[in-house]
Amino acid sequence: MELSDKELLIRLASTEDHFVERKSAGDSRDWLKTVVAFANSAPAGYPAVLFIGVKNDGTIEQGTNLDSLQQKFSKKIADAYPPIPTFSKIVKRDENECLAIIVPGSAERPHFSGPSFVRDGSQTKKAPEKQYAEFIAQRNSMAYEILKWKEKKITVRYLYSGRTTPSSPKERIVTACNQFYLTMGEESHPLTRVEISFDNKNKRLELIISTL
Repeated sequence: MELSDKELLIRLASTEDHFVERKSAGDSRDWLKTVVAFANSAPAGYPAVLFIGVKNDGTIEQGTNLDSLQQKFSKKIADAYPPIPTFSKIVKRDENECLAIIVPGSAERPHFSGPSFVRDGSQTKKAPEKQYAEFIAQRNSMAYEILKWKEKKITVRYLYSGRTTPSSPKERIVTACNQFYLTMGEESHPLTRVEISFDNKNKRLELIISTL
């Protein structure tokens, strides 16, 4: 959902609410926290707006260097984890200008105002996004069980459209799983179409995947 200049001016003049925040150019302390909160709280795709270079009463500050302000904001938001897509737009009222940071509600939530860390041997390193997604997936009991078999052989049977019984068993290797998708090599399936079972013969995880 995009916001026109007129819509941004209306939001600028309105009182602050769940999806509108105003900050002065010199008050950068809470920029990151506000963007993270918007990404986590707004409905997915719904645009929340952080106005920078604006007083609490909605008055646009004079003489603000918007290029410098944009660069400063980019450095601040770089600490968000996972990264949060934002869109900036210059808003002009009378002869004064401010920066509008549009933050769509994120489908990749939760976001944090700093990275997650893991141990790599004797070093502490920032967790890569793929591994971070697996941390979140562990809150989902099905994903948690599947991830126990990551990089291991499992048994998979497919329930094809129009059939009432699954196919003969196939051998696969789990390469990734998050709260949304199961990946086995080049294969990817929504987790909502996966049922967990157990292959007693081979003593390993068995999945029944609906392709309906």
